[in-house]
Amino acid sequence: MEAGPEIGAVAKPSERVPKVVEPKAPAPVKQEEQKKAPAKELTKEESERNLLSGEIDAERRKKSILIESVRRYRQRLAYKLAEQEATKKLSEMSQKSTKNIGFLRRRKERLEFRIATEAYTLEAEKDLIRKKSEVDAELEEAIKSYRLRRKAEYIANDIAELTKRIDDTSEQLKGIELKLDDLYSRLRRMNATERRRPGPMVRHPIQEKKPMEISLADIAVIKDRKEDKPKDSGA
Repeated sequence: MEAGPEIGAVAKPSERVPKVVEPKAPAPVKQEEQKKAPAKELTKEESERNLLSGEIDAERRKKSILIESVRRYRQRLAYKLAEQEATKKLSEMSQKSTKNIGFLRRRKERLEFRIATEAYTLEAEKDLIRKKSEVDAELEEAIKSYRLRRKAEYIANDIAELTKRIDDTSEQLKGIELKLDDLYSRLRRMNATERRRPGPMVRHPIQEKKPMEISLADIAVIKDRKEDKPKDSGA
């Protein structure tokens, strides 16, 4: 019979029993502990109040957009008015604003033709060149005046368009203000009606009075007190 291992002996590495690692069980899938409560049905009054509040929010958003539009239109209008004033001053400074551009251009072409064909002497050529320079200056001033007048017309049209937009947008804002007043009035009436409406009656349970409990000891005490009372002398 083979001898077993001695008590207290250390087992060799090859003789050690390997540690068995048990596989971890997969974590259980969490289930919803409580089902979602069904959505509370709104009463007719609550539905109407929600619709009314939604209309008020929509109108307030429209109002904000229109107010921002009016602000931008007024800024552009102020710029156009300043530009109109500056253009007006430049037009007044122009001295050749009544000259016809077409007439000056035809005159310039005739002078250029004469310079090219009729300037037989130096003096004649100088005289024609001087006249042509005068026509060029008048033509340049006339073109400048024409451009200023056209610019003034464009600016006036822009001012009229911006003024019209401001007036139209202001009218829209007035309509929205009236509609908001009506919506707020309806909401206030609805809230006032809700506050005046009595709430549900709560019935409290009636507690029954319990009969007074008297112990035997109490009865004995009462009896002793009756016996201790002095009797009438005339008895």
